Amino acid sequence: MKKKSNRRWIWIVVVAVVVIGAGVYFALPRLQAQAQAGTPGSYQTSPVTRGDITGTVGATGNIRTNQTVVLNWGTSGIVDKIDVTNGQQVKVGDVLGELNPGSLPQAYLDAQNNLAADQKALDDLLNSGVARANAQVTLIQDEQALQTAQKTAQSKQFQRASQQTIDIAQANLIQAQNALDDAATIYNRNKDRNTNDTQYAAALSQFAAAQQKYDQAQLNLDYVSGLPDPLEVQLANANVQLAQANLLDAQRAWDRVKNGPNPQDVAAAQAKVAADQAILNTSKVTAPIAGTVTVVSSKPGDLVNAQTEAFQIDDLSHLYVDIQVSEVDIDKVKMGMPVVLNFDAIANTNYQGKVTAISTVGTISSGVVNYDVTVELLNRDPAIMNGMTASATITVPGATNAILVPTRAIKTISGRQVVYIEQNGNLVMIPITTGAASTTETEVTNSRLQVGQLVVLNPPATTTTNAGIGGIFGRMFGGGGVRVETGGGFGGGGARNFNGGGTGGNSTGGQRPAGGG
Repeated sequence: MKKKSNRRWIWIVVVAVVVIGAGVYFALPRLQAQAQAGTPGSYQTSPVTRGDITGTVGATGNIRTNQTVVLNWGTSGIVDKIDVTNGQQVKVGDVLGELNPGSLPQAYLDAQNNLAADQKALDDLLNSGVARANAQVTLIQDEQALQTAQKTAQSKQFQRASQQTIDIAQANLIQAQNALDDAATIYNRNKDRNTNDTQYAAALSQFAAAQQKYDQAQLNLDYVSGLPDPLEVQLANANVQLAQANLLDAQRAWDRVKNGPNPQDVAAAQAKVAADQAILNTSKVTAPIAGTVTVVSSKPGDLVNAQTEAFQIDDLSHLYVDIQVSEVDIDKVKMGMPVVLNFDAIANTNYQGKVTAISTVGTISSGVVNYDVTVELLNRDPAIMNGMTASATITVPGATNAILVPTRAIKTISGRQVVYIEQNGNLVMIPITTGAASTTETEVTNSRLQVGQLVVLNPPATTTTNAGIGGIFGRMFGGGGVRVETGGGFGGGGARNFNGGGTGGNSTGGQRPAGGG
């Protein structure tokens, strides 16, 4: 059993050697090419210096105007007149184009008819005293009507006399009836006498007087004993309620006009006039801003609909460039900072500008945060046209007596800025913190770099150390690559260093990451 076990391990070792040899055979040409590309003599270098620097932040954008307005037709119809040409200066309210009135829809004609009446109503409301006088008269009349209705209703609520008065009236009627009966008897006995007979005359006079007293007694009894009719009472009460409602309406009407026209009534009347005028205004296009006509989209005779584009006006009094500045540089940019502008279409000419707006909210694109910055062009030139591409260079605070490296030597690895130097035939990656920067130089504010050290301007895309066999094994069993000057973080640890090792090592005391091997 022991011999079989030893044989098994022998075969495992043989297979491992074959696999490793094959890997070396196929990987060796590539590693030799990398080693040849990374020889010390093939790098371009530049020394670290000390001096003063003027900081700049650069970006590109496009020229835009201060304000752009695209104007559309407000209704359908046939274009009658175009009153402006491309490039013409216009003021607020200038008429740019008009439609033929005969081609406009019915709503336009209705607005024409309504405008005169609505304007007259508004004028009367603002200037006439008739409404105020009428409101005052109505208020007084309704106050009097309410008093009358209340009195009438009150009189209907009670009996007109006491029971004693009714009893007296009843007794008077009985006595009058008896007297009338007696007088009738006497008259009947004497009615055949001669009309000139005194006895006849006395009987007739007595009968007539008795009849009159009877009638009066009957009326008195009817009056004092009668109660109001229920429907009459309801009607009287309803008249009181109606009079109260009328008085309230009259009071509100008076309150609206007693100190002059009511603001709400005026606003309503003005709204009607404005609505009529708005419909009439759809027959023409007017300039809402002062500027230059840059687009004329219609011609006389064109049949257009509502929202058909008609004109464009641009305010060319101020020109701006909107650029995006990265979060790394945005804190350096301040309002009013000077800017140099160059245009692709205008060679060898610098233009001056200044920062006029800085966004406080960034936008993320491909993992990069940028902030919008607006630059105003200060020196106008007819050659500069809307939409042209501009390069903007913002002058930001610089530094004096600073450690400087070429800007092109700075690389970004895993989100950190680094430079490379040569040391003992190898490239050493050194993380840095940057300050002020120009197009050619950048201030280094926190680093182990020393003045006079040579930084590499053209490190290879895949930077390696010496590619010996030990290095090959290091790559196969551990993390290969560039040694980092300040401890850890950029490379992987790995196997023991067979003339290559991992980039996780730390020349300033950091621990080497644990590895196998």
